[in-house]
Amino acid sequence: MIVEGSERRKYPRINIERAIYVEVVRRGSLTEADNPIIRCETLDVSMGGLRIWVPEQIAQGSVLNIAAPMEDWKENLELVGKAMWVRAAEDKKGYWVGLELMDSSREDMERWFIVVKRLSA
Repeated sequence: MIVEGSERRKYPRINIERAIYVEVVRRGSLTEADNPIIRCETLDVSMGGLRIWVPEQIAQGSVLNIAAPMEDWKENLELVGKAMWVRAAEDKKGYWVGLELMDSSREDMERWFIVVKRLSA
């Protein structure tokens, strides 16, 4: 039996629940003030993406700026992701969203890889 999406995964998933914030980049938005910022929870992460829970629906294909707090909570890791799929959460209100990470700054992606490697150790 093939699990949905399993044949496309390049990286192993790590189950972890953490609060993150996403900014939904709306088409035609001229400033960040035009874009909603939503508190979300991660369900699992990998070097190439995240599965998150969001309290409100996000359109498939949306680009999201992701702020993932670092261990010490003094700064955020800034990433960019694309909503590859969106489904109603079965166990609670809200939605599950599969995010594929896109090129953000090289420094932030390198830091993300380090964070994920630490989580998998």
